[in-house]
Order: sequence, then C-alpha cells, then structure tokens
Amino acid sequence: MAELKASQVEQFLAKPDLSKSVFLIYGPDAGLVSERADQLAEKSGVDLSDPFCTLRIDADVLAAETTRLAEEAHTVGMFGGKRLIRISGTTRRDLVRAVQPVLDTPPADAMIIIEAGDLKKPAALRKQIEKHALSLAIPCYQDNDAAINQLIDQEITQAGLLLDNETRLLLRSLLGADRLISRSELTKLALYCSDRKAITLEDVRAVVGDASKLVLDDVVDATASGDPAKLETSLPKAIEAGNSPDMIVHAALRHFQMLQSARSKLERDRQSTSTIMATLRPPVHFSRKNKVGTAISTWPTGRIAKALARLDKAMLECRANAAISSSLAGTALLALALEARGLQKRR
Repeated sequence: MAELKASQVEQFLAKPDLSKSVFLIYGPDAGLVSERADQLAEKSGVDLSDPFCTLRIDADVLAAETTRLAEEAHTVGMFGGKRLIRISGTTRRDLVRAVQPVLDTPPADAMIIIEAGDLKKPAALRKQIEKHALSLAIPCYQDNDAAINQLIDQEITQAGLLLDNETRLLLRSLLGADRLISRSELTKLALYCSDRKAITLEDVRAVVGDASKLVLDDVVDATASGDPAKLETSLPKAIEAGNSPDMIVHAALRHFQMLQSARSKLERDRQSTSTIMATLRPPVHFSRKNKVGTAISTWPTGRIAKALARLDKAMLECRANAAISSSLAGTALLALALEARGLQKRR
C-alpha cells in the first residue's frame, strides 16, 4: 500500500522517496497539510524560484478540466528540468478522473502534490492514491501534546527563551488546531519576549490571548452554542484580526466536525459529556469547556451533518464572491447560532 502512517511522516519528509510521481497530502489540519506540502516541495529538486518550473492549479478547476493535469504533467518545461505541479483548494467534484491519466502514464520530469482535506478511508481519491505504486498518501492529523511541545521547543527554546511548566501548559492548551496558526503565534510570542530571558503566563495571555485563533474560538463557540449576540460582536473582531471570511467559516466547519465525532460517542457509546470532553485533542481550554460541552449536548448528529453541508457551501461561496464574503459568512453562522438556540429551547 502506498500510504504512510502518521508516525512515519516526519522521517519520510526528512528524506523523501522522489521516485513517486503523485503525492496526496490530506488531513483535518489545513495548516499542517500546507506546511508539509511546502517541505516536500523544497526537497523535490525543482527550482521553486523559477515560475516556469512550478504550477499551481485550483482543485475545482482541475475537476472541471479532467485532461488538464495530464497535459501539464507531460509538458516539457521551456528551459528543461523538473517541474512541480501543486493542486490545492476545495471541490465537491471528483478528482479521480483527472488524476488517473498521470498514474497510468507517469510523467518523466514532473512531480505532483495534491493538498486535500480530511479524507476518510473510503474516499475515492485516497483509495486511488494508496493502491498505486508510483503515488503516496501522506496523512496530516492535528498535533498531539508531544508534537505541540516539539513545536514550542523549535520556536521558543531555540530562540533562547525559557518558560516554566505552568506557562508551557497554558501555551500548549492554546495551540494545536492548525499548524501554521500555531507556528505564527509562537513566532509572535518569541518576538514579543525577545528582550528578556523567560516567558511568563502574563506574556502568553497578552500575546496569544489576543491571537486570531482565540477570536476564532469566540466565533465558533457563539455559533455552535447558540449565542447570536456574542457572534455579532466576535465576528467583526475576527475579521479585523486578519481572518478572511472563508477561513472563519472553515474554522466553524472544523469545529462542527469535532462536534460530530464527540456527539457520535454520546449517542452510540453512551459516554458522558465530561468523559468525551476529557478525550478531545487538542484539549479544550478551560475557558471554553462550558460552551463546547453545551454544543455537544445541543446538536444531534443529523443536524450536525446538515450544518456541515451549510458551512461547506458557505465557504465555497465566500471564495467565489470576495466582495460580499463577510456578509455570506455572517449569514451562514448566524443561521446556525439561531438553530442552536432553537434546539436548546426544545430540549
């Protein structure tokens, strides 16, 4: 099977097997997917500074033009040399038809990296990549405590800064949902504390406490727990903090995916909300536990599935209509917040 286990990914990326033609990098952590795609691209042997050697294609465009990938992969570069094709973005359409020709006839001088979301085992694209000898599937799951500690050491300890165990625990609780956001917050914290020897709890609260990730938490918690008033104040703050409307909706989508998993345990395994909360990874910050617990208790799995479909549609609409994306995001999130409030009244 052409598939890596999660524990094998770091070792593979340190010395990748470049005899493969197609790499599928997938998982729920979009930031980690992007970071690992960048790492693989850097090891590809392609001159990334040469625009003639690299090509980016949107997944939705590729799904509509099923012959394009094969045409691009077998095109000889203007000045020769190896080429890199990166496919990213979301699509509801199937990429299998576009990918199959390059698996049937692998390109001699091109490498293809596909960045995808959380593909389950039966997903057609994942099955297609895993069964072919010249392709490889690379999973990207949300960072566990060990991975977050390693990230903290990379960005904080290597910057010459110290932090005690209590500060590390607080910092770790605020990271982990998205690798790029986590790394960005750590870089910002190191810069903020660059004139001192150690990072304190107050530093973490001052810098990471106001981070875009925490503002996003306010948005998704207000949406899922049925607090329209809180959503009305937190959504503009999230946008002002630099979060694009489509990424705000994406954060809500990830949150509802977590709720789906948690709620299934509640309904199927009869586990208590507190037991489920204790097993969530990354751990829920203590300040959010009541709201997340409320959301788990509020949303039945059937309603969550419909919410996920609504959020997926809203995210695509935001990307296709940038001028009104804030309004589109707000409308979708408010509808879900009102639905949550209605569900609570009927309990």
